Amino acid sequence: MISNYLLGLTSISQWGLFLGIALIIFGWVEKREKLILSGQLVFILIGIMAAWILLNNLIYVPEITDNNIPKQLKVLAYFKGVTAFMGLTVISILLKSFKLRFHKASVFILLFFALALFFMVFNIQQMAG
Repeated sequence: MISNYLLGLTSISQWGLFLGIALIIFGWVEKREKLILSGQLVFILIGIMAAWILLNNLIYVPEITDNNIPKQLKVLAYFKGVTAFMGLTVISILLKSFKLRFHKASVFILLFFALALFFMVFNIQQMAG
């Protein structure tokens, strides 16, 4: 039961990351700033979801008895990374709203971290247990 619960939480987050990445890339190709902004808003939404999960202690981490790190602890670390990623996304949106020149670079950084988080959650989902 716990494994299905973790799989559900991480799958929602993974699909959100995929949608945000696709919207940003499609926005670059089509040169539409609103699509890039909507991709960033998706990142903020999954960040809010991750913060809600962390604040409500929805993931129970069992005691570590051997050298193996439990899946729940890795999921917890992933959601902490998603919350930090939400902070980067807010900074990127603020750069865009104040029309600073580093906005494009901040979106590149966002895409890099989004891809890293995407593959991190993919590896967590492949774990047994």
